[in-house]
Amino acid sequence: MENTAYNGFSLKVVRDFYGINQSQFAKLLGISQPVISKLEKGDKNLEENHIENFREYFEPNFFRRNVENVNPKLFYRKLSSVTKSKLGLFESRLNLFYNTIVEALEIVDLESEGLPKIDVNDFYREVEGEYKIDFEYLATEVRLKFGMGRGPIQNIVRLLEEKGVIIHFFDYDFISSENNKFDGVSFYVKGIPIIMINNKIPNSRKVFTIAHELCHLLLHFDDVIAIERDIEFEANNFASAFLAPAKDIRSSLRQLNVEKLKSLKIEWNMSISSLVYRAYTLGTISQQTLRFWMMKLSPIRKNEPLEFELENPQLLNKLFKVLDEQTDSGFYKHLGFTEKMRVELFGKDNVPTRPKLKIVLD
Repeated sequence: MENTAYNGFSLKVVRDFYGINQSQFAKLLGISQPVISKLEKGDKNLEENHIENFREYFEPNFFRRNVENVNPKLFYRKLSSVTKSKLGLFESRLNLFYNTIVEALEIVDLESEGLPKIDVNDFYREVEGEYKIDFEYLATEVRLKFGMGRGPIQNIVRLLEEKGVIIHFFDYDFISSENNKFDGVSFYVKGIPIIMINNKIPNSRKVFTIAHELCHLLLHFDDVIAIERDIEFEANNFASAFLAPAKDIRSSLRQLNVEKLKSLKIEWNMSISSLVYRAYTLGTISQQTLRFWMMKLSPIRKNEPLEFELENPQLLNKLFKVLDEQTDSGFYKHLGFTEKMRVELFGKDNVPTRPKLKIVLD
């Protein structure tokens, strides 16, 4: 087999996947760090014996692909305080996921109406002499464009998937449910909106995070964003207004107590914490009362009572099933991912099960 059949840059992708530096990688392969550098730059050919250590996740075909180090415009500002190694682990998986969807969309067309075009400048209003985004108006307009009525959103996953948004609940061992810096991330692949959510967080937190990421997709990709804009603040306020319209919920967010918040959680499919935050954005509680509630709820915020069921995303699974049929499973062979790797990236529900063979005795 020709050594030149292998793409040296793919070795860097693998190194990022394992979350190690070049020196650590060199020890693992039993070669020098300068050789690793040359391999990753393409100055030296990658040989077959170099890839033997990675067959648990990567098959030889992976190293023949033209894997690009894609750097999509991602929104996860909270990760600025995450260690470089953990950030590398996460970004490598996003990179591999992104590349896979790029190649999948070369084979399969996702036909949908897509997300509405929103010009944020249309939603600025003067408040106390200062122009600010009117999130109530913005969220109402998005609901209208989605063809939604008033009241609670019963199934936000199905709602967005019907608009062509691919939602994926990821489950990576190195990310815990307590690490809210990895709650969610969003980006576009060839015009298709993607939302990735940490599957370890409670369902009520997933709902708010999905709405939060929807705001990023609607407002923060098409234009250059002024430095004074706080996109996380915008996403939180949009999510609150989108999930619980002011006209529908304001009167219920007065004279709050724990039992009332529990009842509202079941009605609105929102976490107790996000309902308290919604009360603050609507002015039914003061900032001082908000702080009181956040302290009071602190012991249960990570594990709130009365968690509800949330439908698992289906669109990615459907996409992979069509790919499986269209390519006679050749797409997965082309990727060069082992089944273990596919489960790691896409979840076990998105990996086609192999039919069991029966031995028939005469």
